[in-house]
Amino acid sequence: MDSVLRVVRPDGREPFILLVEAQTGIETKKETSWPYYVAYLRDRYRLEVVLLVLCVDTATAAWAARPLRTGLGRPTQVTVPHVLGPANVPRVSRIQDASADLDFAAFCLWIHSNDPDIEGILTVMGEALAQDTDREARDDLAGLIEDGLGSEHARKIWRNLMETLFTPRRGTIVGDARLAGQEEGREEGLEEGRVAGKSEQLLRLMERRGFSMTEEIRQRVTTCTDMPVLDLWFDRAIDATTLDEVFASPSVTDRVPAPAQSPEQTTALSQGLSTPDTSTD
Repeated sequence: MDSVLRVVRPDGREPFILLVEAQTGIETKKETSWPYYVAYLRDRYRLEVVLLVLCVDTATAAWAARPLRTGLGRPTQVTVPHVLGPANVPRVSRIQDASADLDFAAFCLWIHSNDPDIEGILTVMGEALAQDTDREARDDLAGLIEDGLGSEHARKIWRNLMETLFTPRRGTIVGDARLAGQEEGREEGLEEGRVAGKSEQLLRLMERRGFSMTEEIRQRVTTCTDMPVLDLWFDRAIDATTLDEVFASPSVTDRVPAPAQSPEQTTALSQGLSTPDTSTD
């Protein structure tokens, strides 16, 4: 389960369990796991359970909204998820609407993160955030928005907006420290972007090849931060026939680039690998 919350109602009525599932695509296995989650939580906590599914595209939302029935003849159990997606979550396109409730606007932004005009949506959100006088809360929300964006393209747009709208002032202790941190983190950010892009390409390639993409496989790819290893998996996935072939341990015939060495390290390595003197006195 993605998130399980115990919701206490302000009017004093009995609490309930809110089960939140985030779906970026159709997963048929959820058609059996969702009814199980609901039944398990109902039995364990003896509270009513609400299943809420968050979707970023209309096709996934339509699939998730279907009643899930089990039984012969008359259904023994029916699970009907509550679904929030682009069709029933507002698209915040005005700065004043976003400023009125920044948290809700951020949620709407995530739901519409696959919108063709994502740049326009992000610009509206950025302008609204720039008007917020609570700098600490603003910076926290800006970070959360970036974390919730699924594509590297959208993240790049958001980072550019943040640098344009929230450029710290030079000549102050905080401003100089933030600018120094931005310079240091820029290279790290570029490398992270390359790794994320390669991960997305690898997942898409394996899906197009028809491999069975379990959540475990997706996690293995998206959590790998070693670019040479991702390159190796990508090369193998082009003509591999099984996932075991893709993820097998590197062999001596695999071309896995070694980390770059400094001149001092290169000299030391060449000395260490020189042919030893085999003569004896």
